[in-house]
Amino acid sequence: MLKSSSQASPPSKSRTYSGVPAEERTRLRRARLIEAATEAFGRVGYAQATMRNICVEARLAERYFYESFDSTKTIFETVCRIQIDQLIQRVGEALSSAPVIDRNFVESGLRAFLEFVREDPRRVQIVLIDGVWMDQLRVREGQSELVGYGRVIRNLAQGFHPDLAREINVEMAASGLIGMAIHTAIDWARTDFQLSLEDVLKHNLYAWGGLGGWAKSAHKGSRTRAAQAERRAWVRKAFAESALDG
Repeated sequence: MLKSSSQASPPSKSRTYSGVPAEERTRLRRARLIEAATEAFGRVGYAQATMRNICVEARLAERYFYESFDSTKTIFETVCRIQIDQLIQRVGEALSSAPVIDRNFVESGLRAFLEFVREDPRRVQIVLIDGVWMDQLRVREGQSELVGYGRVIRNLAQGFHPDLAREINVEMAASGLIGMAIHTAIDWARTDFQLSLEDVLKHNLYAWGGLGGWAKSAHKGSRTRAAQAERRAWVRKAFAESALDG
């Protein structure tokens, strides 16, 4: 006999355990796995970390790993993406509030980068070593983070120096400067950050200042620079579009 509408079973709900819905338990387990993976990748690196290492660190059965991720590569990419997004936000905020003057602007961005690295040394292994290595594998696919950052610097340099001569390949120069910043930060971390941040910053600024001097010497004309407010608005737009789309 068919049940009447009043006797029909209520819509199925996600099962709860100790008052916590299944979806929330899954989310919490995923968060634990990401934090455990951050620790594992930061401590031993991508090549040495395993799914079992991560599960032990998270104190979760291995079956829960596959509930959210299909491989250690997938969870590494998730961890690295989280860190890179945080770095972009940190540097973007520093640039947005910095005086739009060549040296001060560059110094603000580099300082934010170095503070970000020192704040959590695991980021050195995850972002600057393993992340950069994996990024190189994506260059042919046009998905490289570093290529995107090179475009950011090219756009900013052209904003500061609108009469920049065409013979200067700013993107290529930027690639070298980014590499220098990365390797300097790696060496700094290997010495347990013994040098002061100011000393490391000064070391980087010498090279970045060289790019500014090169750009100025290559001007073809003497176009008047835009007002500070206009340049600041342009810088924010250029950074946001290039960093997030690159």
